[in-house]
Amino acid sequence: MSETRIEQADIVELGRKVFFLYPHSVMQEQLMELIFQAGYEVYFLRDHMKAVRLLPDYPGSLLFVNIDERVKDTTWEKYVAALMQNPKTQSLRIGVLSYNSDQTLAQKFLMELAVPCGFVQLKLGLAESARILLSVLEANEARGKRKFVRVIMPRESAVSFSVKQDNNYLTGYIRDLSIAGMACSLLNGARLANGNELADLQLNLRGTIVRTSGKVVGSREVDDSTSYVVMFTSDTSETKHKLHLFIYTTLQSHLDRKIASL
Repeated sequence: MSETRIEQADIVELGRKVFFLYPHSVMQEQLMELIFQAGYEVYFLRDHMKAVRLLPDYPGSLLFVNIDERVKDTTWEKYVAALMQNPKTQSLRIGVLSYNSDQTLAQKFLMELAVPCGFVQLKLGLAESARILLSVLEANEARGKRKFVRVIMPRESAVSFSVKQDNNYLTGYIRDLSIAGMACSLLNGARLANGNELADLQLNLRGTIVRTSGKVVGSREVDDSTSYVVMFTSDTSETKHKLHLFIYTTLQSHLDRKIASL
């Protein structure tokens, strides 16, 4: 099977990563969570030159460039054209974001450069900007078949949980996490059974405590321990907000560390 076919199969299954270069302040503060809640894996980039070195590692991703941000060493037209012509980044699907309603400017990107994700004119209202962006992401199948964004947690990440079971408190560590559930392992030889209801489940996400409930729906042996799949059965808005925020900031932190090494 060709590399292109493998890449497309991964995109269909896992979705596309979505990068925002120099995101507007309203996006950083409010819009991001709305997009993330809709199941899109979103990242912010704040250095356009390092982005050129980073993005070849994520073929098929979406990149939205905030052209309202000023840059000294190039123009946005030249920058976008270079990305689209570079063999290492030409698989990116690029879009342009702006609050500017100048149709001449829009035509440069739409007609002359033919950016795949279009010229997205943002509105002052949060709801309208979210609607526009979500429609663009949906049209580009950025979510794939995935319903929820998942973050994988290394053992040393100190992301843990405890649960009360048969009057005992069991503790363990989280292997991966989404707003729908988690994969986890217990410490000290404790075990759970498929179908166990976990009414008193407490997640410790690096100091943020999330209280929820869950049900064990599967298990498998991994690295000489049992990994349990737990689906959350409580989905209050507070729980969802805390999980979304932790997952997003953890993914962004992983990317920031990679960028710092470039």
